[in-house]
Order: sequence, then structure tokens, then C-alpha cells
Amino acid sequence: MRHVSLVILVLVGSLGGRAVAAPFEPATVPDQVDAVGHLDADALRKTQLFAGVGGQGAIDAAFEQAPPDFRPLARSLSRTVRGISFWKDGDHGAMYVATRDSKALGQLIAKLPVKPAAAVDGFPTYTVDHGDKDGYCAAFGDTLVLADSAESLARSIHVLGGKAPSLAGSSKLPAAARRGVFVFVTLSESALGAIQQSAHSKVLQLGLRTLVVDISETAGVVNASARAEMRSADALQKAKSIVEGLRAVASLSDSAPAAQKLLDAVTVSANGLTLEVAGKLSATELAAMIQLAGEHHHGHHNDK
Repeated sequence: MRHVSLVILVLVGSLGGRAVAAPFEPATVPDQVDAVGHLDADALRKTQLFAGVGGQGAIDAAFEQAPPDFRPLARSLSRTVRGISFWKDGDHGAMYVATRDSKALGQLIAKLPVKPAAAVDGFPTYTVDHGDKDGYCAAFGDTLVLADSAESLARSIHVLGGKAPSLAGSSKLPAAARRGVFVFVTLSESALGAIQQSAHSKVLQLGLRTLVVDISETAGVVNASARAEMRSADALQKAKSIVEGLRAVASLSDSAPAAQKLLDAVTVSANGLTLEVAGKLSATELAAMIQLAGEHHHGHHNDK
């Protein structure tokens, strides 16, 4: 139903037993998955970037889109969100929203139009009607677990409870986020293969084994990095040449000053079979760009 989807999206977008810690924990994710990602909400709240784009005030304003009955509860939970993780394996996966308020989490589930489903390891689970297909959810301590299948939900609960192998004991995916990172995503060869089949980008058509993207802020500077492990030295050299060529072409175009500043902040390097594209920009400048982009978006929307 629309209200269910909206509340969940607003809660997840708010940034704001054993539960998922704020930093990414591989031990909470199943061992054989194609993709994982994590948003450390605690770390993000401490950044200059978060303050620059409006902080908690911007989040509270976003809740005006939620149904009135859910707004107070959603606002309360937004202040206790610690981290958001997701994993995907083939066509299915799950998302964890870790909070500091298990009571409010239980109240949220009680307000949603859900139907009881089979318990998993003693934890109640629920079916959520999305109209076109069912979703599944459960409260594991102070963590909301959302899944697109009953199997994914059960798999998540097994791992969170320490009853199934986790990514911490697997070498399939690079799972160690660098210090200070508040956004972390890594894709395996299988996930990249699915993207490559439909991608028009020449870079993505090359032989990639894994791709890791992370974003952090240190001393007021936002650092973004994409590291691709290639299958061969030849694939690495081709990828590096393509990325550098695209950057050179873009730098010659008649783009906005903000775009030029972003291009100037990008570096391309190689180490072994790993290609890294990195960029640095002050949090103040990036926040201003985000705010400007948001104003343009709202202006365009209002013109329609």
C-alpha cells in the first residue's frame, strides 16, 4: 500500500538483541552475496556536509510528505537511526535499518497494515502488501529488517542471530570500509556482469572483478573513491585510458563552473590490477552544489 511504502522510504531516507552497528559490519551480511552497501548515519550526522545541506531540519521538512498519523513516530525514529545496510544476491535481497529505539520500532510495525507470517528463530515476521507484490519485514531487537522475499528475510535473521555464515568469513567481496567512510557500496563480479550486459558504457564492458565505492569526510573535505579490480593488466590499461579520455573530453566542454571544479578535483591512478578514480572537494562547496541542484529541481518541478 502507498502509506506503507511512503513511511518506509521516508524513514530510510531520513538518515537519521544485537543490532547493526553504525560502521559497516560484514558479520551481519550473508556470506555469499553479489552486492552490499552501508550508510553510517551516525558518521554522516557529524559531517560538515550534513550540516551544510540543512541537517535535521531538512529531514523534518521531508516528513511533511508522510501520512499525518505517522509523522511524530517517523520523526522520533529518524533521530535514532544509527545505520542502514543492504545486501543483494541475484534478484533478491534485504535492507537493515538499525535504530536506538526498539520500542518506537515496534510501534511503527504495529501501525502498518501488515499480516503475521511464520516466525524465524523465534522472531515474529510480517507480510507487507505493496500492491504488485508482497514485501516482508521483522524487528530484530532495535533493527528493522526489510526484504523482498520470505527467504531473504529468514536468511537475514539467521545471520543477524549468528546462526548462519556471514560475509566476515568470506573472500567473495571486499568488505572492509576505510576509516571515516559514511557511504560504502561494493559489487561482485556477478553483480557487475548483470550491469555489463545492459550497460552502454565502454568502461563497464571491460573485465571487472569487483567495484568498491565509498564516500567520507575528513577535516571538512569530502573524499569520494571508486576502486575497480580488473581481470588483467590489459583490461586495466584500457579502462584507465577510457576514464582519462572521458575526463579530458569533459574538461573541454562548455560546462558550468561547478562541474569544472568537480572535474579538476578528480584523479585517476592504478596499483596492480586496481584502478582508482578519486575526488576531493570541500564540504562547503559540495553542500552549495547540492543545494543549488535541489533549487533547480524544485523550480523545474513547479514550472510543470
